[in-house]
Amino acid sequence: MRPLNNYTMRDIARLAGVSVSTVSAVINNKPAVSPEFRAKVQQAIEAVGFHPHQGARGLRIRRTNLIGMVMRDATNPYFIEVMRGIEDEVIKNSYELMVCNSNLRTETETRHLNALYAHRVEGVLIAPCDSYAAHKILVGNRIPLVFLGIVPIGAEVSCVVTNNVEATHEAVRYLIDMGHHRIAVIAGRLIVSTALDRMEGYRKAMAEANLPKREEYLEPDDSHIEGGYQCGIKLLKSLEPPTAILALNSRIALGVLRALRELRVPCPESVSVMGFDDSDWAALFNPSISTIAQPTYEIGQQAAKLLLESIWAAEKGGVVEPRQILLKSSMRIRESTGPAAASNAQYGAGHGPE
Repeated sequence: MRPLNNYTMRDIARLAGVSVSTVSAVINNKPAVSPEFRAKVQQAIEAVGFHPHQGARGLRIRRTNLIGMVMRDATNPYFIEVMRGIEDEVIKNSYELMVCNSNLRTETETRHLNALYAHRVEGVLIAPCDSYAAHKILVGNRIPLVFLGIVPIGAEVSCVVTNNVEATHEAVRYLIDMGHHRIAVIAGRLIVSTALDRMEGYRKAMAEANLPKREEYLEPDDSHIEGGYQCGIKLLKSLEPPTAILALNSRIALGVLRALRELRVPCPESVSVMGFDDSDWAALFNPSISTIAQPTYEIGQQAAKLLLESIWAAEKGGVVEPRQILLKSSMRIRESTGPAAASNAQYGAGHGPE
């Protein structure tokens, strides 16, 4: 008996009692096939587990129906939700998604992009490791490209992003309205546009309230839990510790909460904490974490739509001008944030824990 993966379209045609051209029309989703013949071909395909050779098919018709995605950190729940939105949209349009993880390494990112090009993907969705170095991605690119959240600095590209300036501005205004004046921010990697925009929103809100932007309250980080923990320890042990900490991603927030617990500083009674990105566990944590929630699924969905629009335009010899889709975030207020009055009283008038 022939192995399942060695069946050809001629075998499927013989099994279904139709011509090879009819099998080809069904596989390529062409409309000029009667429902009866289409059903016969599908039954034959399912019976033997037939899969057409996509590489050879792509060479013949100059299409592969493959979309590539390069994410910068597969351990970040943000990208998992974004990928869900992308995958649902591309599958709905009869494409397949190839996913790569650069693991925050530019050399790995380049390797994955070259591999995707070699597989003749028809377009790429990418969240680059570095907004300053991302210009090299654009050089020599010959296929439609859409950026996810993180964009090359100073370049006009198609992208889908959260309005990060507005998001942190709104969050800091909320903390100020709760009576907090000593607000620290742990920024993440300041080589990506998202972190830079979020810092701009923080600075804007503090300036509007005539509050000082203390350099000791502006902490860089590697965007992981350990980095958030180390920054949290440093802030909490400072001579004049903050009464609120804004962590610019969810894992940094976890690190800060670990520091608070280790130093036995109650949250939010002494220090309020707000994170960025609303993971499922944020509502289940103790205390539950106030967050800035990005529309992650919609980011992926809109990015896929924008990429497919560019692919379809290119097939007809057209070009879609670079377009930015800016989406709004929302705050999820939970137990980790509270009024500053209690924290100022319990935190020893500006003296950190010993």
